[in-house]
Amino acid sequence: MRALLPVALCLLAAPAALADTALLIANTRHDHGQSLRQADEIAALDRSLTEAGFEVIVVENGTAEAMGAGLSALIEAGETERLFIALAGHVVRSQRGTWILGTEADAPDLASVGRQGLSLDVILEVAGQVPGRSIVLIGTEPRGIETGEGLGRGLGPIDAPQGVTVISGAPDDLAEFTRDAVLRPGVDLAAALEAAGNLRSHGFLSAALPFLGAEADVPPPAGPSPEETALWQAARDLNTAGAYDAYLVRYPQGAHAAEARTALAALAAQPVDPLAEAEAVESALNLNRAARQQIQRDLTILDYNTRGIDGIFGPGTRGAIRAWQEASGQEATGFLTERQIGRLREAAAQRAAELEDEARRQREAQELADRAFWQAIGQGQDEAGLRSYLERFPRGLYADVARARLEDIEAARRAEAEAEERDAWDAVRREDLVGAYRSYLQAYPSGLFVPAARARIAEIEFGSEPRGTGPCRAGRGGAEPCPARAGAGRTAPGGGGS
Repeated sequence: MRALLPVALCLLAAPAALADTALLIANTRHDHGQSLRQADEIAALDRSLTEAGFEVIVVENGTAEAMGAGLSALIEAGETERLFIALAGHVVRSQRGTWILGTEADAPDLASVGRQGLSLDVILEVAGQVPGRSIVLIGTEPRGIETGEGLGRGLGPIDAPQGVTVISGAPDDLAEFTRDAVLRPGVDLAAALEAAGNLRSHGFLSAALPFLGAEADVPPPAGPSPEETALWQAARDLNTAGAYDAYLVRYPQGAHAAEARTALAALAAQPVDPLAEAEAVESALNLNRAARQQIQRDLTILDYNTRGIDGIFGPGTRGAIRAWQEASGQEATGFLTERQIGRLREAAAQRAAELEDEARRQREAQELADRAFWQAIGQGQDEAGLRSYLERFPRGLYADVARARLEDIEAARRAEAEAEERDAWDAVRREDLVGAYRSYLQAYPSGLFVPAARARIAEIEFGSEPRGTGPCRAGRGGAEPCPARAGAGRTAPGGGGS
C-alpha cells in the first residue's frame, strides 16, 4: 500500500505492528536549490515494495517537518521484522554528521541545519531497532544548493549501527538495485553490490543473510494494473526476448512474471536478430509523441541532428540515436531502452546547463567589454566616439543613448544648414538677378526655396514682371518679391542695345 504522509499518519492507530515497513523520502524540488533529476526514482519504489508485502510511507517534496512526521509514523509502526528506508534529496554534512534537507532549506549552517533537515544519525538509530533486517539507502546527486558556515554538500562520516546496511549512490542506481537485488528472495546482497559497481556500502553487509529469505512469504499482487496488462499484451504480441525482459524489469513480481520467464526460456535457443530485438524493446515502452519529441530535443542539445523535432522517428532521428549510442559506448542499434532514455535525458540536461552557463559568461564578458569601450570613448561626448561605439556594439548597453545623441547632433546640423540657406536666399532676393538665382539652385538643388527661385527666373526671363524704376528690398525668405524690371534678361522688341 502506498501512503503519502497525511494518510501514513493514520497507520499510527493500528493495534499491531506491521509485517514489513518502508519509508521513502524523495525531495525533487527545492525552493532555494537546484531541482534533483532522479529523486523521483526513489518515490517510484512504492509499487515494488507494496508488491513485496511492505506497508509504505511516502514523503514527496517534504519540508523538514513533513520528513520528521514520516519518520515518526515509521517509529509508531513498531516494525520488528524488516525495515526499509530510502532517501533522496539535497544532502549536507559537517565534520560529525549528515542531514537530508527539506524543500524549504535556505543556506543552512551548522546552527540551523537541525531545523531545516532530518539527521541521518537519527534515521540510523531508528533502523538500528531492527538489526540484521534493516536497509537504509541514501541517494545523492551533484546538484547545487547554498550552505552556510560549517557545512558542505554531500555525505559526511557514516557510523552505521550494528546490523544496519547502509548503501549510497545515485537514486536511479539505488532504485534498480532495490528491484533487482534487495526485493528478490534469497539474493546475496554483497555479491549484488559488488556486481553493481557504482554503489557504496557502509556498515553491515552479510553474504549469508539476504534481506528477503528464500522462504519469504511474499504475497502476490492483488491483480495486474491496466498498465501491466497492456505491457504484457504487447510483450505477447511481439513475442521477443526484449519485450519479455521489458515486462520483467517493470514488473518483476507481476501477475505474468512466471509466464514471461517461461517464454524467455523457450526463445533462448532461437537465433536472435539484434535490431529486431532492440526495436521490440523500444516498442514495448509505448512512447507517445511528447516523449519522442523530448528525446529529439535531448539529442539536438547534444549536437546530434534529428532533422526536426516532430515526434516522428524517421531516418534522421534513428541516425542521431545510433551516433549517440556509438559515442556513449553502447550498441548502436538506433532504438532506445528505458535506461538509455534516462541517461540521454540526464546528459542533455547537463549539457543544457553548461550551455546556459557558457552563454551567461559570454554575456558578462560582452557587457564588460561594452562598458569599458563606453568609458574609453568618454561616455559618448563626441560624434566620432558615438559612431564608433554603435559600429562595435549595435545592440549594446548604451546603444539607445548613443543613437539619441547622434539624432540630436543631426538635428542641430540640419537647423544650422537651414539657417545658412535662408541667409543665402535673402542675399539672392536682394540681388534679384537671374545669375544669383541660378547660383542658389546650383548650391542648393534640394533647397527650401527651389520652387520660388525657378518661378522668379521665369518671371525675369520672359518679362512677366511689372516695370519698376529702382532697386527693391526683398523681404526675408522671399515673402515680399521685388517688382520685375522691364526687359531684364532679354532685349525689348524693336529696341537695340545701348
